[in-house]
This record gives sequence, C-alpha cells and structure tokens, in this order.
Amino acid sequence: MAAIGSRAWVAETNGALGFRDQVRFVAQAILRELAPRRHRGDGAVLVVDRTPPATALAQQVTEFARDALPAPLLQHSVRSWLWACMLADLDQISYDDERLYVAALLHDVALVDPHRPGPDAACFAVHGAQVARGVVIAAGAGGAFADDVAAAIAAHFNVAVPLSWGAEAHLLHAGTHADVVGQRLLEMAPSTVADVLAQAPRAGFADHFCASMREEADLRRSSRAGLLWRLGMERAIRRAEERFG
Repeated sequence: MAAIGSRAWVAETNGALGFRDQVRFVAQAILRELAPRRHRGDGAVLVVDRTPPATALAQQVTEFARDALPAPLLQHSVRSWLWACMLADLDQISYDDERLYVAALLHDVALVDPHRPGPDAACFAVHGAQVARGVVIAAGAGGAFADDVAAAIAAHFNVAVPLSWGAEAHLLHAGTHADVVGQRLLEMAPSTVADVLAQAPRAGFADHFCASMREEADLRRSSRAGLLWRLGMERAIRRAEERFG
C-alpha cells in the first residue's frame, strides 16, 4: 500500500482518501497531536533576512505568484519559505534553494481562481501540484525539476513528510505547517518570529485560509484537507494565530 501523499499514492488515487487511507490518516494526525513538542531553551535566533534565488525561473515564479495570489496567501507563501529555510538550519538539512522557493511560492495556487479545481477534483493540493508543474515548465524548468516541485506540493498537506521523500518536500511541509498551525515555533526565539512577521505580515491570513479550507471540506470530503478540517483544523489555526499575536 503506497504511503499517503507519496508520488505512487498520488498516481493511484489522485488525492482521494479511501476508507483505509482515512483510518491511517486519522491515526497519523492523532499521533502527531500527542507527540511531545521539542524545545530549545528560549528558542534559536535565526537569520530571517534571506534573498530568493537570483534565477530567471525564480523571478518568473515570483511574478506569477504576485499576480495570482491575494495578499494573505502571497505573504503566507513567503513566510512558509522563510520558516522552511530556518528549520533547515536548525535541523542541518541541505536543500536546493530554487526548488524550495518555487514550491513554497506555488503551493497554494489551487486555492485561487482561475487555478481552483472543479468539484470533481479529489484534492486541491494534488491539483495545485499539476498547475505548478505547468507554471515551472512554461518558465523554462526541466522535467525533473518540475516533478520535484509538484511532488513537494502534492505532499504538503500530509500529517508528515519524511526527509527520504526529498529535502524540499520535507521542508515545504515543515514550513507550511509552522505557518498554519504554529508547529515548532517554540524552537525559535520570539525575536526571530517577530522578524518573520515584520517581513511578511499575517494580516487577514487566518480568516482567508479558514474560509478556503471550509470550502475544500464541503467540496472534497475525502481529501486530506477535508478530513483535517473535520478533525479540528480551524481550532488549530485560531490557536496558532493567538501564539503569533
């Protein structure tokens, strides 16, 4: 049985959770909720001022994201990239700058028109992965690069993404979950968190994202987003918003 969120699973299911997958996914979510949180004293002071890759591809993706995404999702994408880079530093993980940046900027493209999937689509993240693949191919990326970006985006709504799936997929998941529900924030110094929020403000994000996830849960009950919403995603987002202040 293919691991949920893996390339093989996406190819087999197109992102729809069957009954056994739903049981597995709920168990993973419960175990993650019960897992002890890691602390690093007062939190690590990390470098927040980071420059996006200076490549033509990264620049084109930046322009695409600025045009396509409303401010709450654009700033969320930038923050997700920043958190991902800093968590890589904490965990001493090497990664490809361009792949991670491009995946972070495009990971929520399927939540906005005209890239939103129709009601027959099984999973917004899987659909968004294919949209993103097309965007980066049109911008001049090779097939292997595009496949890696798509795989990272398709997997990012998992409960967990192992490092063995690729550093960029692992870090995109870590960065997006840090931003949405505050995972691992306690490992960073308050000054570091404040610097990220100053660079990419959270204004309107929680309300915007909750509205999107509520719609996804209504349209795609068998998706990871739909199941996580029913498991209490909104409460987790609102709790994180309080932590961010």
